[in-house]
Amino acid sequence: MKTNQRLEIIKQECRLRQDLKSIQFTHYFSNQFMEKYTQFFCIEDFFKELGITNRISLYTVSQESWEQQVQMTTTFSSWQEMLNKAGEEYSSQKFY
Repeated sequence: MKTNQRLEIIKQECRLRQDLKSIQFTHYFSNQFMEKYTQFFCIEDFFKELGITNRISLYTVSQESWEQQVQMTTTFSSWQEMLNKAGEEYSSQKFY
């Protein structure tokens, strides 16, 4: 997947999250989600493994590295699949 495609996926995710009343990324990828489906305790650890430490570094990671990280350390075959599952689980939760 090319950088432009990756950016479009990220933009779509941002729009989706905004539509869901600007949920926090750490809530979308909860620790429970990360422990269940990945080798990481939290999304921050997943990002750190990719070398993402701030918003700027988010854009420097190649799509190939991103997809490889997902395939090697999660139960998902792609970042999009991981996003979809996180969205399903987040939307099924009930918040009081």
